[in-house]
Amino acid sequence: MPVYVILLSYTFLILAQWPAAYLIQNVSITLGILLNEILIVAGLPIGLVRHWKIPWGQIFPFRRPKTRELVWTVVMTLSLVVLIDYLTFLSEKIWAPPGAIKNMLERLMAVDNFPDGAWRWFLLCLTPAFCEELFFRGFFQRSLESHWGPRTALLATALAFTFIHGIPQYWHLYFILGLYLSWLLFIRQNLWFPILAHLLNNSWTYLTHVLGYTLPAAETWVPVNSLVMGICILVFAFSSLRFRSVVRGP
Repeated sequence: MPVYVILLSYTFLILAQWPAAYLIQNVSITLGILLNEILIVAGLPIGLVRHWKIPWGQIFPFRRPKTRELVWTVVMTLSLVVLIDYLTFLSEKIWAPPGAIKNMLERLMAVDNFPDGAWRWFLLCLTPAFCEELFFRGFFQRSLESHWGPRTALLATALAFTFIHGIPQYWHLYFILGLYLSWLLFIRQNLWFPILAHLLNNSWTYLTHVLGYTLPAAETWVPVNSLVMGICILVFAFSSLRFRSVVRGP
């Protein structure tokens, strides 16, 4: 597939976020999210792959993962999302997003009862994790690898993932997450790993908000926070080595 088609599809995806945001904020959260994620984020790359008659497994590689790979992916991801929580706290001390953005996020994650909470988890956590990984780590990264090489494609995908999230105050955090998700695909060539990691990240953010649990717990920075961040970095580094050491299956 030509590079210009890949980049034009990403441009279309960015432009489509404006009407999607309008639907979510003014019409229906369910309608806005499902139309955007299923028809555009996932539907666009699937349609292009079918149109260009590219083998499905070449763009969307799904293989049965090993249990040890899954375990280390969970450990890696949880250590990273806790670290990102602390980095978010520090970032907001320097450059906090506008109150309107925070209020909008609060409304998205507001839960009235258990069924409502489960449905919002499906909308905000599971659906984006699957659909966005199809587009970014599947279609975008895998397609660019044949033109720019795997490492440049990894970096380009992380940047593209960053800028699709329209909150500049958090772009550096999305870039860290995007690098990690793209690295998972780069190492294993299996979309199940970035999908799982993306789902864990979304679920952590959602559930901690619903349960009223924040990291760090105190309003001010205390020395133990630096210790926790250091532990998270060590756990992430160790688990990433263990993840890489697992022999990949056929």
